[in-house]
Amino acid sequence: MSEAILALGSNLGDRAANLQAALDLLAERGATAVRVSSVWETPPVPADQPRYLNAVGAVETDLAPENLLAVAKEVEHLLGRRPTGRWRPRPIDIDLLFCGEHEVTSEALTVPHPRIAERAFVLLPLAEVADDPLPVLGRTAAELIEGTDTDGHERTGVGLRAGAWR
Repeated sequence: MSEAILALGSNLGDRAANLQAALDLLAERGATAVRVSSVWETPPVPADQPRYLNAVGAVETDLAPENLLAVAKEVEHLLGRRPTGRWRPRPIDIDLLFCGEHEVTSEALTVPHPRIAERAFVLLPLAEVADDPLPVLGRTAAELIEGTDTDGHERTGVGLRAGAWR
């Protein structure tokens, strides 16, 4: 088993339920959350859409990075995500941020995720589940947050369950 870190976001429907359903479906498919951040409400980009709920989960898995990505895309589809274009509203978005210490560069996948250091909506919850310097990046999420705009990012009272609960 190795640990991967996933970012989850939702800005359509019951956003909190979508995040929890994604964690549950991932667990059923071999990626069980062992640590889950708080849920953060964050501004959308672009601004002409509903606000997001975002969280980060550290999952234990035997899946190779490409297979974990395929599972994440399957879960997105099961929860109603359909192709609508980049940066558009969605019931669920799952990004593979890290997969152990591995670096992956292919047409379908880049790990670590190439825009982590620019995204407060990822770094704030990531800092809650990953204290050590991030693989490849060599800095902690807390250190990287200092270079981002965190205006409008608020921790919610929503809690997500780790583990396989279904």
